[in-house]
Amino acid sequence: MGVIARVLASALPERVAQFTALDARVRAPLALSSRIGVVGVSGGAGCSTVAGLLASTLAARREHRVLAVNASAGNRSLLWHAGCTVAAGTTAERDATRRAARSGAEVTAGLVRTPVGLCCLDLAEDTGPVAADRWWRALGPAGRFFDLVVTDWGARSGADIGAAVSASSVLCVVAEAERGSLQHAVDLAAATGLPAVIAAVDLRGARPRWLRELAERSMTPVVPVPHDPGHGSPRPLPSARLSAASSLAVLTLAAALVDAATPVTASAAHTTSAEVQR
Repeated sequence: MGVIARVLASALPERVAQFTALDARVRAPLALSSRIGVVGVSGGAGCSTVAGLLASTLAARREHRVLAVNASAGNRSLLWHAGCTVAAGTTAERDATRRAARSGAEVTAGLVRTPVGLCCLDLAEDTGPVAADRWWRALGPAGRFFDLVVTDWGARSGADIGAAVSASSVLCVVAEAERGSLQHAVDLAAATGLPAVIAAVDLRGARPRWLRELAERSMTPVVPVPHDPGHGSPRPLPSARLSAASSLAVLTLAAALVDAATPVTASAAHTTSAEVQR
């Protein structure tokens, strides 16, 4: 059973229209290829988990190609959380071929795909953080062949967020659902000058009441994301194994980011960002 079908099956009748509208927003066509950069305000905030679920949801629901790029350190990258458990690395030769591609078939040749069709590219290096120009050397103009490119940049501060900003048209800033962390996220999003959506991950399961109020009032859209016990599984779990609340939160986040990538509808993201807390 798909995410929407599961959510609708457990929903109150008055919520059905809301869920259907979210699905329609996630599927909305984009005029141009868009690049979503996912950054965390600190290590352990859930950046890779959110990025993986987001990329998988977008690939499963959108008509055209979606690429997930790992530019973060750590064993459980967004690729792992999206269901990619095989090596998805690249070489300088493959990078050059990809940058020179003239068709979608050429640019996707050799890329690992997950069961939902998500294309995967791993840029992680054993020597430390991914270099600022690594994304461009691996992908460059070939990004135009993808409807959406979702890149996990890991934890970034204002001093080293430049690489993520240069390779993104929209930012998803991941923070813990705690006042200090969220203030950091708001400041980081504002400093970049890019359209942004904040994912507030409730790691402690506290569901603070003030979080809903913040989501309703914030100038930057805030989407509360519950912590799902399934995220600690030794194997990546498909969306069908996550809770309905988690699936709904990721769907809401995906809709908000698609809205942000389409300026004419960006204001719609703010109207539903708090609904997962109600």
